[in-house]
Amino acid sequence: QLKSILFPIGHLQKSEVSQLATDLDLPNKNRPDSQGLCFLGKVKFDEFLAAYLDDQPGDIIDTETGETIGRHKGVWYHTVGQRKGIGKVLNPKATSRGPWYVVSKDPK
Repeated sequence: QLKSILFPIGHLQKSEVSQLATDLDLPNKNRPDSQGLCFLGKVKFDEFLAAYLDDQPGDIIDTETGETIGRHKGVWYHTVGQRKGIGKVLNPKATSRGPWYVVSKDPK
């Protein structure tokens, strides 16, 4: 198991990485964008995390109103900027007021 990992291109924007792939004539230079993690293969992201991390549920708060609009299973299941999949953890009334995005995470 990994104790730590370093992503040497983590400081680059996706467009910059794509340009590097083209400049270096890498085999994946024309691969379409993906929201997944390439090293997981066909394993779903949530399933991968659940295998290694326990759930730590918490409230989902509307940043404009302070209202609790849902519950998540753990902050690691969501990324800042995420929209896809948020509706399934929201209260039904909140879902209809969307779309909703993750704007910040507070693991406390």
